[in-house]
Amino acid sequence: MLSVRKRRYGLLLLLIGLLVLGAAACGEKEQEGIPVEISYLNKSETKIVPEVHYLQGTTTKEMIVEVLTLLGAVPQNKELEATLPGSINIVNYAYEGTQVTVALGEKYKELPKTTEVLTRAAIVRSLTAIPDVNYVMITVNGEPLLDTMGNAVGIMTADMFIDYAGQKNTDSYAQAKIRLYFANETGDGLIAINRSLAFNMDISNISMERLVVEQLLAGPASEESYPTINSSTKLLSITVKDGVCYLNFSKDILTPINNVTSDVTIYSIVNSLVELSNVNKVEIAIEGNKELKFRDKYELTTLFERNLELVQ
Repeated sequence: MLSVRKRRYGLLLLLIGLLVLGAAACGEKEQEGIPVEISYLNKSETKIVPEVHYLQGTTTKEMIVEVLTLLGAVPQNKELEATLPGSINIVNYAYEGTQVTVALGEKYKELPKTTEVLTRAAIVRSLTAIPDVNYVMITVNGEPLLDTMGNAVGIMTADMFIDYAGQKNTDSYAQAKIRLYFANETGDGLIAINRSLAFNMDISNISMERLVVEQLLAGPASEESYPTINSSTKLLSITVKDGVCYLNFSKDILTPINNVTSDVTIYSIVNSLVELSNVNKVEIAIEGNKELKFRDKYELTTLFERNLELVQ
């Protein structure tokens, strides 16, 4: 009799174990997919709050569609609201290289200033959470998104919105206008383009120099100018000391893009950085090496200074 009870007890434990494992397996199944943080606005529209979602798409395009759908949906957390409410129409999107361009409807222009900046940050942070997406551009009614000063916002990265998530005082955010130099159509001259960046005045470790170079790597936002640096190039490090900006790029920068000359590539970088008040000269290294020539023309031991002769 006792052995029968033991067997029954053992079977009961086995059944409970199987049920626990089954529940755990179901829980894991619900969590399948690629985890990304989707940024939503809080109800008072004073900050953005990230929530983890698991994307089911297997391609970058499928994941972009999922993220855009989530941004337009009401989140389960009742303290949050949709980043892109139903009044703002997502017209379409384009994906090329590592950049996503999102086309929004005319209603986007009606967002209050603070809400618009937070919405912009939420869109960029959510899309760049997707593997292989580094840059985002927003157009409104077929035109590039403009800031309050009428300048094109251009291509954005997540770094441009450092600490927007959880930020309580949105008044500490401001717009900074920078000047970038891209190539002309023939690749033998430079065109100056003004671009606005959103940044947090309370954060001391924001590197405007890094943002400038990343904007150059992302390329221009219009067909009036053209990229100067191979899109495969990585910025490995950047520091500024005594007015000299020290750059370290991956070797991909040595590969020309289109018909852009060596002069245009070098002085696109130099002229853009020297526009900053704390940079007077620029030194460039390739994967830590300065003892070589840039495309067999420039010694990288050179301290490059502004050159406006190439600017149209």
